[in-house]
Formats: sequence, structure tokens, C-alpha cells
Amino acid sequence: MNYFLFATISAFSICLPTTTALIRCKQIPDRYQPFLLILLLGLLNEGLSFILIRLYHNNLINSNIYTLLEYLLYVWFFLKLNPLTKLSIIVSVISGILIWVLDNLWLHSLMNSNSLFRIFASLLIIWFSIDKLSRLTFNRFTTHYKKTDLLLCFSFLAYFTFRAFIHVFKQFSTSQATNFHIDLWVLLSALNILVNISFFIAILWIPRQQPTTPYS
Repeated sequence: MNYFLFATISAFSICLPTTTALIRCKQIPDRYQPFLLILLLGLLNEGLSFILIRLYHNNLINSNIYTLLEYLLYVWFFLKLNPLTKLSIIVSVISGILIWVLDNLWLHSLMNSNSLFRIFASLLIIWFSIDKLSRLTFNRFTTHYKKTDLLLCFSFLAYFTFRAFIHVFKQFSTSQATNFHIDLWVLLSALNILVNISFFIAILWIPRQQPTTPYS
């Protein structure tokens, strides 16, 4: 199997939901704007990573920086979806930045593939997703956005659970498990394609933003 080709196809599968989001940008409610930024940032990072890998065979610096920006955008996105308290927002942002600094600048280097922050970020996004799913499941009142929110949260839950597992395995694995680790990354790449397809469907499901009219 050509791993680089498959990884490239997986990476640029984000073009599908991102292009669709840009086309529908003016029709999409404000609550989904952080998600659109997540997609756009992801596409820019994948493009930059492809260029750096082709030129220098290394994309670790931009990938490590991207993980922090992505995490902060996810916190903002779930703030739009859920009535989070100020304390939970402050704790999520400050703890995320501190762990990122600890992992990428103190314990390790930006030139390494670091797992500590990625595990933390994945677990927090999983927690936010489960919290939102529980609200959607047990709330008897339905909204126009319920179907979209369900699909997005299930997608987040699937992707970040598997990503967290891979990085936990990477953190504690031995060199003898290298082949198994490669197989896990191939599975994550396949899952990434499926998740981007689900993002594409979710964007199509987002109801149009209702125009506001001034009071007469």
C-alpha cells in the first residue's frame, strides 16, 4: 500500500466539507461559524503540511501549532452550542494552553510528534460531545439544529476517541509495536475520510439562517 498517497487523500478529503461550507457560508447561522473556521484552518494546515513534507520531509512544527488553534476553536464552537459557564470556559482555555506549552516547549520540542496535549484535547472534545449528545437525547424540545448537532457530535466522538487511543498507545508503546502503530494510523486516515463525508452531510443539513427584520 502507498501509505503517503492514502494519507494525502485522507488529508484533502476535508476539501469536500470546507468547499460546501464556503458556498453556504452566508446561509449558515452564527452558531456554526467556529466550525467553519475549524474546517478552513484544517484545510490550510493540510495544504501547508503537504508542501513542507514534499520539500523538507517534516511538518511537525505547523502540526503542533495547529493542534492548539484547533482546540481553541472547538472550545469556542461548543460554547456556541452549549450554555457553558464562564468558569468552565476559563478552565478549558487556560488548562489547554498550559498543557500545550508543557508538552511542546518544556518537556518536548515543536520538532517532535508530541502526544500529551493531543490526548488532553481529544478527551475534552469527547467530553463536550457526550455532554451535548446527552442534552439532545434527554431534552424533549427539538430544534431545527438537532439533526445537524447529532451528526457532528457523533463524528467528533468517533474521530477523537480513536485519535486519543492512538496517542495513548504511542505514548506507552515499545519499538516492537511499530507496524501495529502504522496500521492504527491507516485506520485513522480511513476514519478521517468518513468523518469528512459526515461533515459534508451535516453542512447540507444546516437550516438556512433566517433574515432579521427591523421592528416597525
